[in-house]
Amino acid sequence: MPMTAWTILPFQAGDAPAVRRLIESVWHEHFQHHPDPFVRDFISARLSDVDSADTAYGDRALFLCARTESEIVGTGAIKRLDDRECEMVRMFVAPAHRGHGIGRAIADELISFAGMAGYVRIRLSSNSSLTASHRLYERLGFQPAPSWDPGGETYSRYYSRPISNP
Repeated sequence: MPMTAWTILPFQAGDAPAVRRLIESVWHEHFQHHPDPFVRDFISARLSDVDSADTAYGDRALFLCARTESEIVGTGAIKRLDDRECEMVRMFVAPAHRGHGIGRAIADELISFAGMAGYVRIRLSSNSSLTASHRLYERLGFQPAPSWDPGGETYSRYYSRPISNP
């Protein structure tokens, strides 16, 4: 299958419905048959940040979208935690567009942004079954970290890495 051209741009007003559809479809691809309803339904109730991304990702934060001519095919964001630490969140790539470097390109831009914004550490969490994502994060220099969510280790893996500021 030929690769479709894509570009990475900041989230724009009006992107929320398409971003929500992408995130929900990727989640359901992996977890629609999960035996625990908490996991199956986890994402649907937790997308208010997408619906209000213009304010939720304002202060030293960034939400990126990978776009083709006709659709949003990948997402990723940096969320401010405090003056020194941020979190990489909302990393999703549509199935038909995986393996073409979109996730890596988004992550690279987010890590670069975090350094320029003055953060010294970046963290992320990922569902334990998303092993391809874990390989990417490890190639990007993330190391396993203890859970920061009480009981989160039941379903998630936690990572962090230092950031070199420019």
